[in-house]
Amino acid sequence: MASSTKEALGNALKKMLSLKPINKITVKDLVEECGVNRQTFYYHFDDVYDLLEWVFEEDTNKALPHEILYDKWRENVMEWFQYLMDNRTFVLNIFNSQNRSYLLRYFKGRLHYCVHSFAVICAEGKNIEWSDLEFVCEFYVNAAIGWISQWFDMGMPQLDAHDTERYIKILDGSTENLLARFQKD
Repeated sequence: MASSTKEALGNALKKMLSLKPINKITVKDLVEECGVNRQTFYYHFDDVYDLLEWVFEEDTNKALPHEILYDKWRENVMEWFQYLMDNRTFVLNIFNSQNRSYLLRYFKGRLHYCVHSFAVICAEGKNIEWSDLEFVCEFYVNAAIGWISQWFDMGMPQLDAHDTERYIKILDGSTENLLARFQKD
């Protein structure tokens, strides 16, 4: 029962986020939408932002890869784009609120884990110091977050095949090439 109540509250939040920004949504709005009382809400969550964090974790855990697989990296990158486009209103309402930093921190952490998993595979068998591998990961993650932030600022215009292909071209082989520059003899 607890899981379904949390899901109902999460769905109510997502529904409301398609209509108004997060800072305009109240606990009262959510409990009325779900037909539960305030005590039930506070049993599961501290506030609306705690619910938002839970929704974001649940959604992205279902939709986004947990790591980037070497042979499937193109598909994994496209899954990120697709998730963002499928949840455009939800994401933009968070981005355009006081929770912008949470959204970007969350994506940075999630992207770092994915990029790191890919970089470890690329560095396998090479003499690359761990700190250099981490530096390369931070470079790519910060570049991606910068681009994503700019895209969000522009209202997330639809990406066509040409746009996504350009990003794939930039990424293709770049991790391997950059890591090779840090390889010790």
